[in-house]
Amino acid sequence: MSTVELESLKKELKVLFAGYKKLTPGMISKLAELGFTLVRKKNHYMFDYSLDGKKLRFEVDKTPGDFRSGIKTACVISRVIKREAGL
Repeated sequence: MSTVELESLKKELKVLFAGYKKLTPGMISKLAELGFTLVRKKNHYMFDYSLDGKKLRFEVDKTPGDFRSGIKTACVISRVIKREAGL
């Protein structure tokens, strides 16, 4: 993954999770287009993302605490992908 691809993914995640209150079917399909697969759990949504043969797993709260939690989730996801990609 290049730096340009990572920045594009980060921007799309921030737009997608801005004002996050719950996961909608539209969000699920958009995440699938970005390469994320959804695995539902009891208290959190679990997403898998494949990067160069590595499987990365991310958690998203079903009930976020406040309006900033979606942006924080997008930032955490992009940081983990950046670290694992070695950028």
